[in-house]
Amino acid sequence: MYDLIVIGDDLSSHVAAAVAAGYGMKTVLVAEHGTGGIYLADDFVFSTDPTPLSGFGPTQTYLTLLAEIDAPPIERDAKLLNPAYQIILPEHRIDFFNDKEAMINEIAREFPLQAREINVFYEAAMKRSAVFARWLHEHPFIKPLGIKDYYNYLKLVPHLLMQQLERARLLRTLAADAALKKVFEAQDALLGNATGCQSGLASSFQYCTPFRGVYKFQQGKQIIFNSLINKLEDRNGSYLSNCEILNIKRGENIEIEIAVGAGNTSVISAKKLIVSTKWDAMHLLLKDKKKINFGDWFNPVKVSHLPFTIHLGCARKCIPEKMSRHVAVVSDIQRDIFDNNLIILGANMTDEDAFAAEKISLTATVFLPHDSAGWPKEKLSAESSAMIDRLEFFLPFLKENILFFDLDKSIELSKKSHRVFNPKYQLKRSFITGFAARTNRTRFKNVYLTGASLLLDAGFEGEIISGMNAASRVIAQ
Repeated sequence: MYDLIVIGDDLSSHVAAAVAAGYGMKTVLVAEHGTGGIYLADDFVFSTDPTPLSGFGPTQTYLTLLAEIDAPPIERDAKLLNPAYQIILPEHRIDFFNDKEAMINEIAREFPLQAREINVFYEAAMKRSAVFARWLHEHPFIKPLGIKDYYNYLKLVPHLLMQQLERARLLRTLAADAALKKVFEAQDALLGNATGCQSGLASSFQYCTPFRGVYKFQQGKQIIFNSLINKLEDRNGSYLSNCEILNIKRGENIEIEIAVGAGNTSVISAKKLIVSTKWDAMHLLLKDKKKINFGDWFNPVKVSHLPFTIHLGCARKCIPEKMSRHVAVVSDIQRDIFDNNLIILGANMTDEDAFAAEKISLTATVFLPHDSAGWPKEKLSAESSAMIDRLEFFLPFLKENILFFDLDKSIELSKKSHRVFNPKYQLKRSFITGFAARTNRTRFKNVYLTGASLLLDAGFEGEIISGMNAASRVIAQ
């Protein structure tokens, strides 16, 4: 009998399991499909997740978590990226540097007529970002949970009003220049987990991500997963992967039937259960229940777009020297960002001299409408060809320098990634607070949720915090 079962392949589930184990709970993490931060093929090393990683600086979210649970350190493997990322348009390229003045000068160089407004915006955004960061630290569920929280929320009202005035000014600036508007929309798509431009204090928090720092690991997210699994197992927890959950029995205790290998089944039980919102067999838990918590009725979250990634092994000579590890490429400044108009490039550099090497690993990711999740091969084959064609204005010699491309493997990895990496969500903000956050409680007293969709306002760091929140619920009981 375990104290806690955690179901999920995503980062949030790994965080929840590691934190619970770190606080003495006998925990088992069931990651049905196993983790995967890198893909190796023909001497190429691909990072399988295009998400820029933030929150890894001193005193920031992730390293604070590792220190709290005494997990193996990973900061020695982290490298701060500068620029944090790039936005490429047909006639513009913007490097988003860590230094505020350097970044403002960079945008002003590309958009001199809006230079003053850009400076005003980022000066204000830094202030609002600091306010939201403090709120997130003190209120990790983001939305107020009680009378005291609502009292503290009232102190935010002046900042919220100023934010709305500043946003209105920004929107007027963006309306005057379609290209600059696409720069901000591309940032929303690159950094956030929701479609559409963000609003509220969280938008400033996201736009100031370069100043907090974006980091890279040679092994991608895999080193993060490994660190959390090691902590879980060091505290006598269990990690189960490459298995299938067949059935869940709810009650005073939770019983889960698992298939492992050819025809072998076993049953594990625990007092409590944490489930990832990205788990694709949620119906086993719900059974006769159509919804899992009140928020699903009152403020439902919907998956709008899913990532599809192709993995290209290329000759180094077709890649620009100053290309960042993360690049958002916009093809047309007049079209909607999610109307086949955005490609997120990831250059995987395995060492400091990667750009001096003869070969380089490149990933290209688009977000396809959720209703196309059937993903027949012929559709994805046409999509991959279109992606390469659209990259021609940025990488004019790409086609003749592709040394490796396995479409079937890219399709397989993309489908598996939907249980691990974040899609794009649609969620209405709270009418009262304006926050995009949902509860991790469910209708079942011993079942909780975890996942990035619960804390959309916090971006990538929201997935980490969501796992911590779920663990804190079960530890407190």
